[in-house]
Amino acid sequence: MVPIINSSEAEQLLRHRQLRLIEAEKVVRPILYAVRTRGDRAVLNYARVFDGLEGNSLKVPEERLQAAQRRLSPELRSAIKQAAQNIRAFARLQLPSEKSVTLSPGLKVGQIVRPLDTVAAYIPGGRYPLPSTLLMTVIPAQVAGVRNICVTCPRPTDVVLGVAATLKVNQVFQIGGAHAIAAFAYGTRTIP
Repeated sequence: MVPIINSSEAEQLLRHRQLRLIEAEKVVRPILYAVRTRGDRAVLNYARVFDGLEGNSLKVPEERLQAAQRRLSPELRSAIKQAAQNIRAFARLQLPSEKSVTLSPGLKVGQIVRPLDTVAAYIPGGRYPLPSTLLMTVIPAQVAGVRNICVTCPRPTDVVLGVAATLKVNQVFQIGGAHAIAAFAYGTRTIP
């Protein structure tokens, strides 16, 4: 049942939400600035602190992706294949179409639809792997015609890496949080 609240309760909830947003911004703003000004060095530092990254590579090596794909069970492969077919079919239905109309002699207007060149899909890396998030973000981008699809996931599991390899994702990065979002928003030497 949905609770019914009065206006003073609503105002209190909104104030609390605004305070949480202000507090979050205080934490995130320096991270955004560091990534924008220091690029990969800042991202590596935050990935070590927040994501437990070891080594110097933000990108998951192709060999690790292929090995993870080989370790997927036949049952999981079958489920992924079926889910991918369903998601792909629905994504095709959602594709916008180009339109044009002649409003008067010599006046034709329209809309041309083109895919983005690069898309980054953020896959949360919490307690449970989320291959469903990977499928539901990557496949619509593929159907739309995006040429460069990147995935980022802090502490990616074999399941996430195996599904990324199965979908032939262009690049997979092992970072998360505000530093990952900033890296894709601003771009770095390593991250498009």
